[in-house]
Amino acid sequence: MDRRSLPLNALRTFDAAARHLNFTRAAEELGVTHGAVSRQISALEATLATSLFVRDLPMRLTAEGQALFDGVSPALDAIAIAVDEASRRKSRSLVRVNAPPTFTMKWLIPRLTTFQRRFPEADVRLSTGTGEAQLSRLGDLDVIIRRVSSEDRADQMQPFLSGELACVCAPELMEGQALKGPVDLLQHRLIEAATNRTNWEHWFAAAGLPRPPESQFLRFEEMFYAVQAALDGLGIALIPLTLVADDLAAGSLAIPFMLPAATERDYCFGVAPARRQAPLTRAFVEWLVSEGAASNQMASEVLHETAQQVPGGSS
Repeated sequence: MDRRSLPLNALRTFDAAARHLNFTRAAEELGVTHGAVSRQISALEATLATSLFVRDLPMRLTAEGQALFDGVSPALDAIAIAVDEASRRKSRSLVRVNAPPTFTMKWLIPRLTTFQRRFPEADVRLSTGTGEAQLSRLGDLDVIIRRVSSEDRADQMQPFLSGELACVCAPELMEGQALKGPVDLLQHRLIEAATNRTNWEHWFAAAGLPRPPESQFLRFEEMFYAVQAALDGLGIALIPLTLVADDLAAGSLAIPFMLPAATERDYCFGVAPARRQAPLTRAFVEWLVSEGAASNQMASEVLHETAQQVPGGSS
């Protein structure tokens, strides 16, 4: 089949259907109806004179469908990258970054001026998200940042900032109240983000205690609400230390007692394949690594100072 005869719309529909193995989800991705997907697939099968899907439950690809998918999917990715690169040739100064909301508010934005001073020509555009990082499908993004475990880390996602957790609260919450260890938390309101519900569960398990009843938790949709609630004295939150190190150093937050809260979920960055050699994108990720190292050092110093003053610390 020559290029003039390629059924590009049908192949794009087939790619979505083959990835999802579900016509309804493919239709949602493409913004069309289930019937439109079904018709495109049927027309493609008629053109190729072969069946591409076994329409049982669960749906699966035929051998011919799998062979077509193996060729079409990377080709569509290559087309998307080429079109994206062509559209950016006149905007080399643009760096599009997507990161979790709390990380963006508490860590990235406060430090961004140092990058902009160094590279005044850079046009950094931030968006927020917490979805899975697929470097081959970043669309218009150049850099994606996520807090992920080593097991869930996608290839070529590089850790740069510790995700170690710490109990934090407003200093006044500790006045006149003994907070010597994890068991004392059972007498306090605990703050939790719905997007990080397992943090407290793992923390209490490490402390040898059951998770408190749900009535003891003040829950928010996002972690940055939990940070603000802790700053306002509403309870005790479990937050990545590097995100609140500035608040701890300023005395706006305090660590009531020391208890290791190790986590395998660190902040990592990934770069879209087509942008890895772009000068400003490379400069941005180098800056991320440098700022991350400085932030990790600051968090370690805050922990060391806290350990001298609170229960469970070293003398």
